Amino acid sequence: MTPNRNQAPDAPRRPGIGDRLPVFPTVRGGHAMPTPQSVEAWVQAAWLMLAEGRAYIEDLEGGTDQPQMQQAAKLRLLEQLLDIDQRLAGRAPVDDAHCLAVALEYGMGQVLDASGPELIEAFGLAEEFGGDTCRVEEIHALWERMLAAFPGELPDRLVAEGQRDMLRTLRVWTRLARAAGLDIGFLAPFMKAA
Repeated sequence: MTPNRNQAPDAPRRPGIGDRLPVFPTVRGGHAMPTPQSVEAWVQAAWLMLAEGRAYIEDLEGGTDQPQMQQAAKLRLLEQLLDIDQRLAGRAPVDDAHCLAVALEYGMGQVLDASGPELIEAFGLAEEFGGDTCRVEEIHALWERMLAAFPGELPDRLVAEGQRDMLRTLRVWTRLARAAGLDIGFLAPFMKAA
């Protein structure tokens, strides 16, 4: 985890909003979409989290000396999470140009149970709105909680052993899609884009 620049490197991180926001609240409450639509949405969400989300987290970790890159990565991660949220809600994803505005205006309810102001706090967006530091520690805490709460395995394809796990996960998704009467081909555009 990347330390806060305003905190001593060995100082423990104090719990913040990233530790409090409910993650994947509908998993605990039941998901109301029909099975094929639900399977497609959850497989897409899994792919977007492990392919796109992990890449943005890597950028946050690798950009400790590049606050502008970190700011761009955390904004893209927030937009990606809204995309996933929309899919899990059974809605058509919002156009990329509007993701940030929609997230901050309406919040989320599927990936996170969070209002726009809570997202601003969790993603440390104060600097985008007049502050002067790039905070990412809350994002790391939130990300770890999302990975732990996700209903299924999200292998890290960015590490060598993750490649084997990724192939196994793709086979599981294929079987799941077939059982729901779907062709896993719906994932092809996502894989090409990654």
